[in-house]
Amino acid sequence: MARTITSDEFEALYRAVAPELFGYIRRRGSADAEDLVAEVFTTAWRRRSELPAGLLRRAWLFGTARRLLLAAGRRAQHDQEAVVHLATHPTEQATEDEAAEQVVVAALGRLSPDDRELIQLVEWDRLTPAEIAVALGIRPGTARVRLHRARQALASDPQMQALVRRSSASRPALA
Repeated sequence: MARTITSDEFEALYRAVAPELFGYIRRRGSADAEDLVAEVFTTAWRRRSELPAGLLRRAWLFGTARRLLLAAGRRAQHDQEAVVHLATHPTEQATEDEAAEQVVVAALGRLSPDDRELIQLVEWDRLTPAEIAVALGIRPGTARVRLHRARQALASDPQMQALVRRSSASRPALA
């Protein structure tokens, strides 16, 4: 039976292996390496009584990182497939609102991840550009410029333009 490692041993393990895990995850193209490394060590802390001894701990951590990367890749692939499916297969019984929502979701899916996050932070989470700057660790002016560019990218999407044209054509004219 394995011995539970102490918090000092765990800290030493983190200091020794975390930089290598960051490199491993970043080399595989993951933008959220910090989150994944944190999740690896959270899992290790929860299962610290099950960790293998000595040098095998490092391998165990890399195995955990690999499984988390694969799971993140599957989630991203599933999300992308859902966006593509919604964009190319709207349901026949969809109401106008549902169809419009599908167009917006598909248009968001075609934005870069950074632009999509900015739009979502403003429109879904109701953050101001100043709050976005703090959340993303950038200057307020930079946040405003990036948000402006993200909005332009969304507005230039052909399906979004068609949606806006249909929407404005169906509104009654002001007297």
